[in-house]
Amino acid sequence: MEHSFIDRYSNLSSRLHKLDARTKILAVLFFIAVVVTTPPQHLLAFTVYAGFLLWLVALSQVPLAHVLSRAAMVLPFSALVALGLPFLGGDKTIVVLGLSLSAKGLWLLAGTIMKSFLSVAALVLLVSTTPFPALLAGLRHLKISALFIDLLALSYRYLFVFIDESQRLRRAAAARGYKPRWLAHAKGIGQLVGRLFVRSYERSERIYGAMRLRGYNSSMPSKALPRFRYCDALGLVLVGAMLIAIRIWAR
Repeated sequence: MEHSFIDRYSNLSSRLHKLDARTKILAVLFFIAVVVTTPPQHLLAFTVYAGFLLWLVALSQVPLAHVLSRAAMVLPFSALVALGLPFLGGDKTIVVLGLSLSAKGLWLLAGTIMKSFLSVAALVLLVSTTPFPALLAGLRHLKISALFIDLLALSYRYLFVFIDESQRLRRAAAARGYKPRWLAHAKGIGQLVGRLFVRSYERSERIYGAMRLRGYNSSMPSKALPRFRYCDALGLVLVGAMLIAIRIWAR
């Protein structure tokens, strides 16, 4: 298995990588809360948020293209969800290409896109600077639901197995001269997807049985984290104070 697309850059040695996982998790959650509660008309605040993220990306040594490309994946979904907002009625309308659009709806659409992009970019940076076991341990130490953490751990571990299984099915089909396309061979693609589901289900049953035989009791082992350091607490306070200041004054 050679799939490192989730935390490819998590083992670098930047200052951001060396911070405690709990510090980064809390900072990212606070950043998302501040960004989401900022009115979309405060463009200066969003510009400063983006500049703050760019500074962190440069500090982390994670390639900027990696963060931007993965954060951009959410844009089609957020735009699709908020696409109808400009067509809602409002006191002030703007005519664009012959369409009468609500000014308030346009601001809400822009705000949805900006907030989703910045929030996902922060999450991508979190995963890119924290090894996944340390991230799960940090969530566990923050008293997040153990069931949720176990689901994340199993999803992370067996996502690669799922990808390998799908690649084997595709290679087997290609070796037999079968190269399905979405519209022309929808039936064949459905058969491949169904076969992949059956194989995944059977494998999950075998894995669960093996885990039960090895003493699994609905609690996964967790990586031990070092003590929360003074510098981690100081960094968390400084980031929180900076974000609050931006939220209040950058309008």
